[in-house]
Amino acid sequence: MPATFRIVVFVGVGSQHELTMRRLQIPYIERLTARLAIGITLLVVVPLALGLYLLSRYEYEHTITARRAAAELENRMLEAALRHQMITRDSGLMADVLREVGRQPEVRRAMVLDHDGVIRLSSRESEVGARLSASSPTCLVCHTQAPEARPRSVILRDEGTDVLRSVLPISNRSECQRCHGAAQKLNGILILDVSLAPIQDQLRANINRMGMATTALALMLLLGVGVLVRHHILVRLIRLGRTARSIASGAISERAEVAGDDVIATLAKDFNSMADATSSLIGEVREREQRISGVLNSLDDGLIVLDKSFRIVAANRSISRRLCAYPEALRGRHCRDAIGHQLPCHDDDICPTARCLSTGLLQRAIYQVPASPDAEARVQEVYASPVFSDDGSVSQVVEVWRDITERVREEERLAEIERLSSLGVLASGLSHEVNTPLATTLACAESILDQLDQRDAATIGPDTLQAIRESAGIIRGQVLRCRTITDQFLRFARGIPPSIEPIDLPQVVIGIISLARPTAREAGIQLDLEDAGNVPLVVANTEVVQHVVLNLLVNAIESFAQPGGRIVLRFIVDADVRLQIRDTGCGIPPEVQRHLFEPFRTRKPRGTGLGLFLSRTFMRRFSGDVRLVDSVVGRGSCVEIVFSRSAHEAA
Repeated sequence: MPATFRIVVFVGVGSQHELTMRRLQIPYIERLTARLAIGITLLVVVPLALGLYLLSRYEYEHTITARRAAAELENRMLEAALRHQMITRDSGLMADVLREVGRQPEVRRAMVLDHDGVIRLSSRESEVGARLSASSPTCLVCHTQAPEARPRSVILRDEGTDVLRSVLPISNRSECQRCHGAAQKLNGILILDVSLAPIQDQLRANINRMGMATTALALMLLLGVGVLVRHHILVRLIRLGRTARSIASGAISERAEVAGDDVIATLAKDFNSMADATSSLIGEVREREQRISGVLNSLDDGLIVLDKSFRIVAANRSISRRLCAYPEALRGRHCRDAIGHQLPCHDDDICPTARCLSTGLLQRAIYQVPASPDAEARVQEVYASPVFSDDGSVSQVVEVWRDITERVREEERLAEIERLSSLGVLASGLSHEVNTPLATTLACAESILDQLDQRDAATIGPDTLQAIRESAGIIRGQVLRCRTITDQFLRFARGIPPSIEPIDLPQVVIGIISLARPTAREAGIQLDLEDAGNVPLVVANTEVVQHVVLNLLVNAIESFAQPGGRIVLRFIVDADVRLQIRDTGCGIPPEVQRHLFEPFRTRKPRGTGLGLFLSRTFMRRFSGDVRLVDSVVGRGSCVEIVFSRSAHEAA
């Protein structure tokens, strides 16, 4: 909207005790109108004023020139009269002529000087006989120049008035030489002073009249230009601006009025074309927004967008249903105020979004939702993805909430299958380990029976009793050995509870090694654990660790094509705790390494392809990992398990 000036006049009405102020408003004066009017007026008035000034100066100079000519003519006439009176020797005639000339309003004086500067005749009788010195200010106007360069008339200041002084030398002609002699060229000087005040007054009057005319013309131009600009330009621009503001406020169907074929009409057409294109783009954007909103709202996964201050920018219907609020009501609210206790992340001191904002990396977390009287326990998986601004900083974070309860249950069922597969691999070694003590137990039991059959109970001597005691001790030791082996086997065969806790990792690994060693021994493989001292506590699930370590050991044992290989387990402690399992088996080809942790991919004839996939999946549930360190075909492989240190140990 054009900037405007508002002139407000307050008028007081009322008695001495009461004053009512009424505000009178003069119509708006647009700034553009004022600028155009002033500019056009200056463009017209300034040249006009300059021309009038030059014209007045020309008229003044022309008047002065004419007055010089008139003064010259008067001097000639006075000279002629002076010569006549000198010839006729009538001195009174010349004095009367000078007095008559001096009575004219514009004539200041008329006088005749002799060679010595003495005034012989003057229109002012009081000046007769006075001497004018050549060094006086009025005389220096001419006497400062050479005689041949001296002008016949000059303008000088006399008694506060500009005066045109005409000087006419009186030549010593032949008829004058009878009295004055022939020695001198000049008989005297005739001076006529004419006041320029009337001419200057007339010039000032003309300038005043021209100034008034110029002012009137300027006001007329200002008014005319203002009216024309307002009618032909500003009114149409104001309408165009009003249309633009209407479109900006949401009335995208508004269009500017097109009238005429001038520049503003062309501007209105271009504006309408731009408005049509903008409306089309807005329609497309809204349509795409609706499509995207429909797609997001159709997702079963909850989606929520947060800014750097953890305020909700957008949310889909799935997450809104979980929070029991409409998506529009969630916008602008802080996530903790909006979520409350509806989502399990409210108890997390460092939520995935905070980690994502600080690192700029994709973050993942899994939350256990406990069962309630109205709902069963659920497992929620959260991904926090960064959204980067132009300067590379994280401006927003997109959280995706997914209910993975069924997936976790299916993974547990697959783990059970994999566990049974591992039990089948361990069965032969386990049977050998159990059969050996049982055979010894059987032999001892038969020996006891034979000794008891050969003798009566009353005739049993001390040696026999000692032998029976030894056999019973052996039986007891072997039975305990069998129970230890079966306990380890049954512990592995149990399901994986969801709880995690600080565990003594070397103790768990040693137990798994004792369980896998019979299988390794039967295959002719040496299984060693390097120094396991100074290993801190880790946060994990004991059964998961048993499952993962045993699965990797079984894979390592099965990687040998013939006896004589070696498997070495060692711990590496740095920011995390890592357990590396290195074998000297057949190695893994590069094309297989790319798909090593994908499900249902295996090179074993009776394998399920789920072992490594489930091992990595289980470890990542408590911020761990399983990864391939290196592998060379024909030389062996190295796989490591990464554990997070407990908070106490990390501190």
